[in-house]
Amino acid sequence: MKITRRDFFNKTIQGATIIAIPSLIGTILESCSTNSNSNPVSASSSNFKTIQVTPKNNVITLNIDSSSSLSTVGSAVLLQYSSGNLLVDRSDQSTFNALSAICTHQGCLITEYDPGNKHFVCPCHGSTFNLNGQVVSGPAQRALPKYQTQFINNQLNIVI
Repeated sequence: MKITRRDFFNKTIQGATIIAIPSLIGTILESCSTNSNSNPVSASSSNFKTIQVTPKNNVITLNIDSSSSLSTVGSAVLLQYSSGNLLVDRSDQSTFNALSAICTHQGCLITEYDPGNKHFVCPCHGSTFNLNGQVVSGPAQRALPKYQTQFINNQLNIVI
């Protein structure tokens, strides 16, 4: 049986494709896997203020005055406490949202806030969430858990 140049070329391309596919699939899967290089990002890379808090009886209390990082509408902070991290924003004079700061895609710490679009952004894979925790763009497919807030007499209480 005689092999033409065309047959040789086609067989060579097919063979190279078969060899390349496992490597390509491995690369794609690795880009979204959790490994030592994709640990949650530290809060030190945050583009908004990080505040250390200590809950009492499962409630975080913040005093909101003119010196507070949440004193203006449109502001946001990352709250860190011994057993968690929360994203808190002030959406109007008397409304605050408190959300889990852990991305629902791969568990990375969300450390970026886009005040122009009013979105929280995960630095690991780019998922964005609105101020209510709903996914604006993936790869995340689930909303961020939301926590109850109460604002009375310049005091914000967040039930965790």
